[in-house]
Amino acid sequence: MKKLILLIAIVILVIPAAACRVEKTGEDTYQVETPTPEAEAAAQRAKEGAQEAGQDIKEGAQEAGRDIKEGARDATRATGTAMEEAGKEMQEHAKPGDQP
Repeated sequence: MKKLILLIAIVILVIPAAACRVEKTGEDTYQVETPTPEAEAAAQRAKEGAQEAGQDIKEGAQEAGRDIKEGARDATRATGTAMEEAGKEMQEHAKPGDQP
């Protein structure tokens, strides 16, 4: 997942840089025209791809959260059951004079 986020960040940063048309107009002077129609289309496609990837990441995180919550609930239930059984066993093996 980290690789996907890194790829999206690189695409978002590289496309705008490649979107400029730079022409040398004289010695030590340059004219920059931004953005070209092709670059605008590429940037839009990258934006849409990033939105889709972001949505996939969000859905995956939500699913993981639900799984963690369900696992914690199951563990709590199992612990409670084990404690209840241990308590019953202690009561069965206790001598009548040992209880307060």
